[in-house]
Amino acid sequence: MSVPCAISFRRRNIAWRQLVAIAVLLTTPFVAASQEIGAAQKVVRDVWGGGLAWRVQPQQKLRFREQINVGKESGLDVRLADGTSLSVGENAEIRLDEFVYNPASNIVNGTINFTKGAMRFVGSKAQKNVKIELPVGTVGVRGTSFNLLVDRARFEIEVVSGAVEIDSGGTRRDLVAGESAAADSGTIQLSPPSAAFRRAMTQINNALGPPTTISDGLIEVRNSAGRLTGFLVTRPDGRIDALDAQRNLLGWFDPRSDTTFVADGRRLSAGNRTPGLARGER
Repeated sequence: MSVPCAISFRRRNIAWRQLVAIAVLLTTPFVAASQEIGAAQKVVRDVWGGGLAWRVQPQQKLRFREQINVGKESGLDVRLADGTSLSVGENAEIRLDEFVYNPASNIVNGTINFTKGAMRFVGSKAQKNVKIELPVGTVGVRGTSFNLLVDRARFEIEVVSGAVEIDSGGTRRDLVAGESAAADSGTIQLSPPSAAFRRAMTQINNALGPPTTISDGLIEVRNSAGRLTGFLVTRPDGRIDALDAQRNLLGWFDPRSDTTFVADGRRLSAGNRTPGLARGER
């Protein structure tokens, strides 16, 4: 009689362990791992996701904790959930740890881990609580635009609009539009951008086009020749409108249906195509 009891006990024990495993899965925040935080708008040459596991494609969704590697003479332009533009140059390593946009409050919370390379950040008008973690410091973002060059020992930053707070080894400093600085572990020095910094920004411009700027709450969109072709504006509900240079509506992106529509209401395509609309593309 003892053998069936032992078997019954083991079966109950296995069932209990299975229930515990299911409970752990249900209470683990795995949903965040599949959270879409943006999409690739433009991909130039060799850009890899998943730690060199697969190639990033234009319009591809990027998710929580996505590890991205950009190869030589390559580039990636990402449109994040709130309309922020993140352009990354060659030989860069970046992980999108978190980027959560609440359209109801128009607030973004996020963390981006940037290990090396050059970045061009053009923020939307949403209020931001975003930190960029670097090997020797951090950049606190306040709804702004800036350029950044990073390696293992130091970083350089140039603020285009708004303000940032930088921290390196416990030393903190606020920078405003027009200021630039270089920092390493514990030292921050106001200084003009270096030649290496300028070369890195030129490479991004050549690969991905000139930077957009923010004017009257709108994100300016320019073509490869630098001519203003239109604007993007993110509404409180998350909808992104594409306007022409005269600020006439060209179309919009609805994040709820993940669909872009043209101004007369016709469906254009899945995904966010508003940057292309603002550049005159169809």
